[in-house]
Amino acid sequence: MSAPKIVGRRKTPRTPAEFHALGAQLDLEAKTLDPHRPRGFVVKFRTWNDLERWESSRRIQQANRARRGMTD
Repeated sequence: MSAPKIVGRRKTPRTPAEFHALGAQLDLEAKTLDPHRPRGFVVKFRTWNDLERWESSRRIQQANRARRGMTD
């Protein structure tokens, strides 16, 4: 079997901030590949207003998570 082809060189992180950014990126990749994460759930609401309130708060939380992921 032949050796794998290597193209280019991986840049090694030099500062603690670079190491932190690399670790954060690896954590995100590991979370997306996690087979044990919850896949779905059921939520019941008494009124349509309760549902709309929950959906809007969920959208805000997701936007905040996405914003934090972009700055890290």
